[in-house]
Amino acid sequence: MRSTFFHSLKRNQDMLAESLNLDQNDDIVTRSFTALGRSCALYFVEGMASGQRMSDSVLRPLLRAQEELSGRQALEAVTRRLIEAPEVKTEKQPYAAVQQLMRGQTLVLIDTVDEAVLVDLRGYIRRPVSIPQTENVVIGPHEAFTEPLRDNLTLLHRMLPTPRLICKLGQVGTRISTQTAVCYLEGICPQETVDEVQRRLEASAIDHVLTVGELSQLIEDDPFAPLPQVVSTERPDRAVSFLLEGQAVILIDGSPRCLAMPVSFWHLFHAPDDSYMRWMYGTFMRVVRAVGAVLALLLPAVFVSMVIFHPLALPMSLLTNIIQSRSIVSISLFGEAVLMLTVFDLINEAGTRIPGLMGSSFGLVSALILGTAAVDAGLVSPLLIIVVALSGLGSYALPNYSLSFAFRMGQMALLIAGGLMGLPGVCLFLLLMVMRVAGMESLGRPYLAPASPDRLHNPDLIVRGPVFRQRLRSYVAKPDNLLRAHGRMRRFRDKGRGQP
Repeated sequence: MRSTFFHSLKRNQDMLAESLNLDQNDDIVTRSFTALGRSCALYFVEGMASGQRMSDSVLRPLLRAQEELSGRQALEAVTRRLIEAPEVKTEKQPYAAVQQLMRGQTLVLIDTVDEAVLVDLRGYIRRPVSIPQTENVVIGPHEAFTEPLRDNLTLLHRMLPTPRLICKLGQVGTRISTQTAVCYLEGICPQETVDEVQRRLEASAIDHVLTVGELSQLIEDDPFAPLPQVVSTERPDRAVSFLLEGQAVILIDGSPRCLAMPVSFWHLFHAPDDSYMRWMYGTFMRVVRAVGAVLALLLPAVFVSMVIFHPLALPMSLLTNIIQSRSIVSISLFGEAVLMLTVFDLINEAGTRIPGLMGSSFGLVSALILGTAAVDAGLVSPLLIIVVALSGLGSYALPNYSLSFAFRMGQMALLIAGGLMGLPGVCLFLLLMVMRVAGMESLGRPYLAPASPDRLHNPDLIVRGPVFRQRLRSYVAKPDNLLRAHGRMRRFRDKGRGQP
């Protein structure tokens, strides 16, 4: 395809016919008409443009025009006076014009004009803004991103009505491009963060990107790392909180989720409604999640290694109960634990794939039936079922879906280490995991920061301080704009206890 349009309408039509495969593609509608004394052609994708708006805003004004113009005069008359639409622009490159046409815009060609006119009359069916599916909250907004990129940007602009919210549009995909948007707050997000995000997006040489899950694997620092180096969310309010902390948010057209980076390990423990609760409630729930994470990661491995290799370290009453419960079990404790964790993951996966409300019911019924039958058949002991259930509840308490998966994989790896080498094996493998995580980075920033290395940071990691004590932004923010407020944040006089 040429880099520019011809002045001849016929040659432009032939070029687009070849590029759009009009002899085979029945979805692209073309119409020829005469306006301003010149032959014109109109192109749109059926179902993606509003026919009524096209008739009212484009065809009727052009057909009613009486003057005869050509070249630049005709182009200016069409774009500035005749077409009655909010967004009208010209495009000199045929490839870019075709891309916009396939995204739903209406394309107009005029004889003697070497540019195409693009009119935004998109009117395709779209899903309305609905409640979040995976990040539900009791307190807080109940809005989730939807698929069209423009709708998602509108949600962000509505929550952050400031010209400092910058949205830079781009494209990813070498063969079929997908529109992207990099959003950040000017003056809060460091410019080097924005430049690095855009550099990685431009360097993603893939034919097409469909979801943010694919995109995250292309732009994160270490795609082979066990933990994600980006945070994915479907909530606009959480995306806004990332922007206010100095992070960059990435959206792509067609995906109801966004990515935020850089992030740290501690971001994965934060739930959307933490900031909507009183600080003591939010801190308590984060401590509960931390306990759940420890149970999910270590409980099966420690239990198996203690019973097999270090039984004398257990209280005598507990050891007696374990021996009695295992007296009728025909499988080794290690094999029993591996079997139960595998069955638990199977039930969880099957419950996820079953549509609607049947999934949760299926998981509950399956766990009850299989657990009871396994104990009666002498395949597993009741105590091990309790251990597996507690570790499963701990993984469900983690607010990040990717973190939950990573902990379940680490759970199985630690179980194998404990079953083969006892507690020394568990400690050794856990040390290797911590070293691996400590060496990770997100957009060039240490993954365990601001805890390791120590950085000046908002007191909102595991323990969440009161809002009026959170005078600092995240450590990823621009250094000269790290303060959220100068002086006290509660500036009224507290008659009862004194001003904090």
